[in-house]
Amino acid sequence: MKSKSYGVLIAAGACLASALPALAHHGAAAYDLQKSITLQGTVTSLEWTNPHTLLHFDAKNTSGEVQHWSIEMYNTLWMTRAGWSRSAVKAGDPITITFHAAKNGTPNGYVRDGDGKVNIAGKDYGFHEAGDERPERDRALQP
Repeated sequence: MKSKSYGVLIAAGACLASALPALAHHGAAAYDLQKSITLQGTVTSLEWTNPHTLLHFDAKNTSGEVQHWSIEMYNTLWMTRAGWSRSAVKAGDPITITFHAAKNGTPNGYVRDGDGKVNIAGKDYGFHEAGDERPERDRALQP
């Protein structure tokens, strides 16, 4: 009986331990959500992967040096519903993007529906489903 109880306890501990990395991943604490920055540059690639798509682009910093940026966006299902596709963005496309930069100064960022803006090759891209103009944070408040 004791060995069965230990087995259940070990299994429960393993389940809890495996859930911790998932909780850590889904936060935006690494980004400065109090301010946004806008950059102009050139797209280098779009990683169409889950759990987040990643948009990569090059932009000049204040010293005129080119920096390679990686911007975390939503999952592929969300992006598809918002009108994005794997082939919509191509390397070499000009980009103007407003996003939240990483707090630690690395060239990484995060785009949120409602306060992020992306214009690639003259086309505005959003992060909400077609016909739903409310930002994500407002939709979450609706019943």
